[in-house]
Amino acid sequence: MTLPVIMLATFVLLAVAVYYYQQSSLYYKAGRSAERTAYIWDSSSKDYVTGAVHPTASDGLYWRIAADGLSQWFNVLRPFEPVSVALPPAAGGSGGSGASGKLLKASGELGSELRGGLSYRHYGLFRVVHASLERMVRLPDFVRDWFQGSSRLQAGVSSHVIDPVETIRLTDLTRTFIAGIQGRIKPKAALALMTEPVTGKATRPAITSHAQAAQYLRLLVGGTEKMVQVTPETKRQIDALDASGVAHQAYYTFNEKNLREVQLPKDAELLKEGSQVKGVVWHFFKLSKQDRVKLTQVLKREIERNGIVIIFHE
Repeated sequence: MTLPVIMLATFVLLAVAVYYYQQSSLYYKAGRSAERTAYIWDSSSKDYVTGAVHPTASDGLYWRIAADGLSQWFNVLRPFEPVSVALPPAAGGSGGSGASGKLLKASGELGSELRGGLSYRHYGLFRVVHASLERMVRLPDFVRDWFQGSSRLQAGVSSHVIDPVETIRLTDLTRTFIAGIQGRIKPKAALALMTEPVTGKATRPAITSHAQAAQYLRLLVGGTEKMVQVTPETKRQIDALDASGVAHQAYYTFNEKNLREVQLPKDAELLKEGSQVKGVVWHFFKLSKQDRVKLTQVLKREIERNGIVIIFHE
């Protein structure tokens, strides 16, 4: 009877060894999955196995706020729930820059025979990735009874997300910022800086000639002086052509007959043609010895009928 007992004991030990080997293997896979997912969490483009990442790849500047679950802390109307994905992943699932996309990327690296899921929870001060795996194992009936009749193995492992680069950056920023502003300004000086600045109306320089008026106009509208061809026989000197294509003309001393018979037909033709200027504005400057610009209402209405805008600088 010694040989059967030894053989039976050997088979039992082998079955138990296989069971615990499968259990240890499942724990190993769960731990490796959680640790690798936590390690590559700071960049969705990192390689799952090696952690390599291209220097130009980035999830954006504010991904830790918008795509990392931190915004859930400000949503008081919905319960705070972890982000999770089920195993095996659905067909066609792919990764992404968000928390669920990173979990999907990690789940794709696990075998299809595993069940369970991966989850991620943001606790504010720390972040945790949890891997919960299940696997079916075939056991003899007499061995299964020793393990409460269960042939399903389960393993759960958690791993904390460590972001050393961000931690060092925030620590250095806080340390240098506080040291930089400490003692820089006194409370009274800071209060003085909060007073409203004294504003006043800008004064226009004294204009005594057409050249000064044109120069002031170019500074006012940010335009440039330009000569354009109106017709094959006539040209037009524009005092200030702004970036929008509007022609601004300055008039200091003028003759209404010249305006009506010479200047007005040129600008009306430019407006009608429409390719060289998009609009025309006439600026009238009062003479230094006068209080107002002297322009008859008849000529004013005629200028406006031709689509020219009139501005008086008095």
